[in-house]
Amino acid sequence: MLSLWRIAQLLPQYAPRVVQIAAISLASAALAAGTPYLYKFMVDIVSRMPAGDVSAAVALDEFGLWLVLFALVKSAHVALVTIQGNISTRLLFDSLSSLREKILDKMNLLGIDYYERTHVGDIMDRWDNGVSVISWWVNALCNGALTNILQVFFIIAVLCSKFPPIGSAITAVMAFALYDSYRSLVEARPFHRGWSRHRGLMSGLMAEFLSHIATVRSFSGEAVIRDRYLESQAIWRDLREKAHQVTVSANLRRNAINTLAVFGATSFVSWAALHGRYNPGDILLVLILTESLTGTIAPISALIGQIGEAEAAAERLLELLRAEAGIVDPPDAKTLTSVDTIAFDRVSFTYPGKRAPALENVSFFLAKSQSLALAGPSGAGKSTIIKLLLRFYDANAGRILINGEDIRHFSQVSVRSLFGVVLQEAALFNDTVAGNIAFARQGAGIDAVRAAARKAYAHEFIERLPQGYETLVGERGVRLSGGEKQRISIARAVLKDPQLIILDEATSALDSESEQLVQSGLRDLMQGRTSLVIAHRLSTIANADIIAVMREGKIVETGRHDALIASPDGLYARLHALQSGKQSDVIADGFFESRGINRRAPDA
Repeated sequence: MLSLWRIAQLLPQYAPRVVQIAAISLASAALAAGTPYLYKFMVDIVSRMPAGDVSAAVALDEFGLWLVLFALVKSAHVALVTIQGNISTRLLFDSLSSLREKILDKMNLLGIDYYERTHVGDIMDRWDNGVSVISWWVNALCNGALTNILQVFFIIAVLCSKFPPIGSAITAVMAFALYDSYRSLVEARPFHRGWSRHRGLMSGLMAEFLSHIATVRSFSGEAVIRDRYLESQAIWRDLREKAHQVTVSANLRRNAINTLAVFGATSFVSWAALHGRYNPGDILLVLILTESLTGTIAPISALIGQIGEAEAAAERLLELLRAEAGIVDPPDAKTLTSVDTIAFDRVSFTYPGKRAPALENVSFFLAKSQSLALAGPSGAGKSTIIKLLLRFYDANAGRILINGEDIRHFSQVSVRSLFGVVLQEAALFNDTVAGNIAFARQGAGIDAVRAAARKAYAHEFIERLPQGYETLVGERGVRLSGGEKQRISIARAVLKDPQLIILDEATSALDSESEQLVQSGLRDLMQGRTSLVIAHRLSTIANADIIAVMREGKIVETGRHDALIASPDGLYARLHALQSGKQSDVIADGFFESRGINRRAPDA
């Protein structure tokens, strides 16, 4: 219950409604426990008539009064149950919405590294299924179970005061039932935790499968994915079966003991009534109270048994809510309004959990309207520079300066609001073309969207789509080609009108025709703006103002294109040769040099 209680503490604004529900439950339980007394009095009246203890007229009057009282009590009980149901339902909807909002806010604060090491399916399972299980359990508690719990106390109080031997025995039976429910909960808890974890694994596998369906099919990997999924599902099923067996065994014990308790209580009061100690109505009273009690304890025991699943879901949800936030703005964070200069001052960075540094002592300066291109082999640290600039991470050493001031002095939102990013893989939402472009500037009209599309050389192909700008692109833009998705991504950046353009391999995955169109859009986008470009194709960065060549997290060369290729021993010149017509000679040179052979030595 500790995790559920901690979840409840996240929503203190709903405490007054919980108090209302508790008060209504108390009144409803009292009425439910008192109703059998009305049956007793009516039976006693009828049973006194044959003996002549009361005349028919008097009996009829008394019976009518009890009947009216019975109608009033039942009406009041129905009204209370209805009111309680309405409050509980609204509490469920409102608290569910607030909890999901808190989770969403937390997920917006989590660092990029959290998402890089956690399956999307597992996160969604914690969010969606976790919230649903918790809300279902709380709703069951508020919408009847709490009344049942309070009713148990009222019934036991009535039995103990009116029939002490029966009350004592029933109290012992109820105590055993609750203890047995708790013992079953403890026994099944590891199974609940295990199946919750494996349910998250299955969700993660399914999310990966759907995200990489083309790769799976191209490698005929359906059977591999199926085997992995079924393996996790078999473990999940086994854990659920074990938990179910614990519940079944506990239910059998409780039902057997409850049946014996009802039989024993009814037999005792009937025997006592035959000896003149109780009235016929007392037999009915004991029978109804004990039946109500055993009928009430069953759903309470079930609710206790289901605490395990709700508690496991709450634990997984708390793990998400307690995950360390990523980059947090200082309380006095400034708002960045312009980007005049950008500088990396001896910046070093190592990814969490890694030993080798991704950047070591990196320094460069980028003035307004200048273009800086980052070149070098894969893994050299180029994308890490962009991640630090976007403040997905903070540098371990050194400083990143904007306008001469540490980037950490500015709010993250204000920094990113001035940046326009175009990545190698265009990230499109399952929305219309217009919606995807307008994502950069909420509230932008269709005319602004069309103007941005024209600048990105996307307007013509968009107009040819079935519904034009209102065409749904599908998840991740699956209905569009790579070049079309990239041009929509550029249009989105154009609409944002950023001061700094960041391009990360924006054309490396495109065919030649698409690349020409995308390059045209990128040139227009970069015109007059500061830009930071990563490119493997060196021909696309030949006109950059500054080219920084990276290797193993360090900048090893800087300069313009012509100067860099003029240095034959430099890394840039070698990479350029590999991508030009000289690549075969370079490869051959590398082959012979690796063996200590100078194949270009003059003949003897």
